[in-house]
Amino acid sequence: MDNALAAEKAVPALQIASTFASSFESSTDSNDEEIAMANKLPADGGDEETEEVDKKPCPRTVIFWIALSLLGVCFLGLIIFPIVKNHKVDNQQEALMTGSIIPGSPEPEKYDVNDEETVAPEPDKHDMDEQQLTGPIPIIPGQPETNVPTADPSSMPTESKEPSDVPSIPPSVSSSPSSIPSRVPSGYPSTSPFKLFNYGESLYNNDELGIQLSEGLTAKLIAQRNTRVKYTDGSESTLKFHEWLDGAGVAPLPDGGYVYVSNSEDDTGKAGVFGLYFDKDGGITNYKALLTGTTWNCGGGMTPWDTWISCEETSTGQCWQVEPNPDKPHHNTPKKTLLGGPKGGNYESVAVDNSNVLNPVFFTTEDNSKGELRRFVADGNEWDSLHEGGVTTYLEFLDGNKFQWTSSLSAGEKSASKHYPNSEGIAYHNSTLYFVSKTIKTIFMLDLTEMTYTSERTGSNFQGQGSFNAQPDQIIKSVHDHDDRKYIYFTEEGNTAPGAHARDGEGTYYTLFRAIPGGRFSGDETVGIAFSPDRKRFYCGYQEEGVLFEITREDGQMFN
Repeated sequence: MDNALAAEKAVPALQIASTFASSFESSTDSNDEEIAMANKLPADGGDEETEEVDKKPCPRTVIFWIALSLLGVCFLGLIIFPIVKNHKVDNQQEALMTGSIIPGSPEPEKYDVNDEETVAPEPDKHDMDEQQLTGPIPIIPGQPETNVPTADPSSMPTESKEPSDVPSIPPSVSSSPSSIPSRVPSGYPSTSPFKLFNYGESLYNNDELGIQLSEGLTAKLIAQRNTRVKYTDGSESTLKFHEWLDGAGVAPLPDGGYVYVSNSEDDTGKAGVFGLYFDKDGGITNYKALLTGTTWNCGGGMTPWDTWISCEETSTGQCWQVEPNPDKPHHNTPKKTLLGGPKGGNYESVAVDNSNVLNPVFFTTEDNSKGELRRFVADGNEWDSLHEGGVTTYLEFLDGNKFQWTSSLSAGEKSASKHYPNSEGIAYHNSTLYFVSKTIKTIFMLDLTEMTYTSERTGSNFQGQGSFNAQPDQIIKSVHDHDDRKYIYFTEEGNTAPGAHARDGEGTYYTLFRAIPGGRFSGDETVGIAFSPDRKRFYCGYQEEGVLFEITREDGQMFN
């Protein structure tokens, strides 16, 4: 309430006071006249000279002045109170905007840095500069509502720019009211606020494992070929860990646990797929075979319904669907899919576009100098989609960085030979298909909506320590809702220090870890990259040495 409004509301009170005063004035005058007459009359009708009657204040006169005083106090209160109140509100608003504490208000909640459930760290430049602020500003009486522009959430450093080669949604401006910045980044997991990790800024040696790790990462050996797997309860597996481990994925389980599904690229009839079972805390509980009797099982891919597709890399190779979940009906009955066609081929990896759940689309790479990239549109869905029929077409690059899907196998082979020989790892995310050609060390990014593509040499824009100069192999895609930088993770084949690397949405490459140059893993290849469902554990190994590592962040947070 402002001063004008207070004065307006005081008018009725003044009118009442005036009327009240007039009434008492009239009454007082009448009383005075009676007193005067009494002074002039003789007492008991006697002599004219009598004693003057004592003049005392009339009780009604006293009441009148008391009432008038009270009304005056009320009037002053109506004027002064709004001024004081507005001044206090202004101070509160200023305190809210500057983050200062208002005297008399409760102290802000304190966070224990060791308590993961309530941790709320000071945001760094990656978090606060581009974090989205949502929700209405508190409405303060007497103040207009304010519309504050907000930016789309991003964990990108402030100096970063949106990539031109990977389709993305640019930041937008919102006209909705925005809240005062919070110390807890909005949209991030409440139990462990996400903080971007700077891979490869510096590397340190882990001589026991024979690798160099990015500062802030730690690793441990969890399985080794021809050795029984140690379980969390102290027991061991009956089956020894498989040799020639290769492509891998992770399937979540209903109880919060998960299965690390791993191929074995062994000789004829000795290869297959194996499952390493974890509880919800990342402890190993079981290890067993899921598919046996196959040949050179190389790469593959997870499906949206959490099955694993395992691809045989041989001239007549096929792709098999495997169910890792023991509670599902197909757990003990892996089945050959339609992806390989009647003749088969040197198949590598699979990605799935499930945007149309009734007719999912599968993309399969082939490690051959003229190995065409296949697109299979299924007639069914989920498990049955790979076994009930569909239409196969092949990738053909056109002029002007355009492409099409052709029904001509020869056209697909010709295009592969010219543009993308020996394709390997593949991933799908948000209408974009990513895949690598290892012999020309190139990653391709296909916009499936616009039917255009871009490409770049892997490792060409490298930052930090390490390098990515050898052939790219398997890839997986980051799918964080809160991370707009579109990380892709790579394994590496060959070189004196093969490792695992990441590419952000700008096209900058980083090293997570690599072999100590010239050490035991020199000339080997990294394989089996996969994340636990909560993305806090990163799995990767070396094929020839037959070891599998679990890598985590020292701060316990998720990977980018």
